Amino acid sequence: MPVNVTCACGAAYNLKDEYAGSQLSCPKCGAVITVPALPPAPPVHAQTGDPAFARDKFLLNQKHFAIREKYAVAGEDGAALMYVERPRHFFVNMLAIFGGLTAGFVNYLVFGFMAQAITTNTKSLPLALLLLLLYLWIIFGSFFVIFVASMALSRKRHVTVYRDESKEEVLLSVLQDRKIQLLSAWYTVTDPQGNVVAKLGKKYLHNIFRKRWYCRGADGALLFIAKEDSIILSILRRFLGSFFGLLRTNFIIYDRSENMLGEFNRRMTLLDRYILDMTADPLRAVDRRLALALGVMLDTGEKR
Repeated sequence: MPVNVTCACGAAYNLKDEYAGSQLSCPKCGAVITVPALPPAPPVHAQTGDPAFARDKFLLNQKHFAIREKYAVAGEDGAALMYVERPRHFFVNMLAIFGGLTAGFVNYLVFGFMAQAITTNTKSLPLALLLLLLYLWIIFGSFFVIFVASMALSRKRHVTVYRDESKEEVLLSVLQDRKIQLLSAWYTVTDPQGNVVAKLGKKYLHNIFRKRWYCRGADGALLFIAKEDSIILSILRRFLGSFFGLLRTNFIIYDRSENMLGEFNRRMTLLDRYILDMTADPLRAVDRRLALALGVMLDTGEKR
């Protein structure tokens, strides 16, 4: 980092940082110049939680052919670090879908009978408008009832980060806040003692053209944002999907000032393998526990 200094005679010099804090003679007038010291380097944030999180790169390998979503987490050298699971609750949620369909069918029958009764008994304008609203609800409301009832009857899908596949020691949890998620979806990140570390979430209306996730601290303050790597690719994915894996969904992690902090990238492989790279954040402004939790949600929460 160069140091700029100006002599009393008006001569200006651009010095190497090795001269910071020293005194030099001005080549022009011979006067003594005091070179200012460099500002102190910003502190590196200490990593809290288990030492397994104290690194900048994580490799996530999703295990296929399993009912539960499973990830083996390794370090840059390939050494096993953690094991992650998110249960699908397949049978319970299938029953929830059946319950939602039943509720939608009941809605269709009840309001269908009401509409039929109005049709046979009167032809007045107010009741004709009511009849129109009833038919709209019968058609569209039934789908809404199916959706809401299915979500209400389903089980929450929490994410748990374990030390290893024995699942004897929990290192981190990501808890689904609500079953019914209409406009937004939020998840609470907790440590092994159950203390709230942060919240991760997305807003569906913000994700129409470009997906993004937010991380807020326990106090509600925005910590960082993850966005799809390109709005052009994002729009193409809406119409073409992944296009045989060529349009991979990668995310860039930014701070509140839109400075890049890290990346979550999908490798070009047949299986789902991801790299969480936080080397752009040498001061560790982002808690690596939150970075890993975000990486898991960017995959499982987006059904990539």
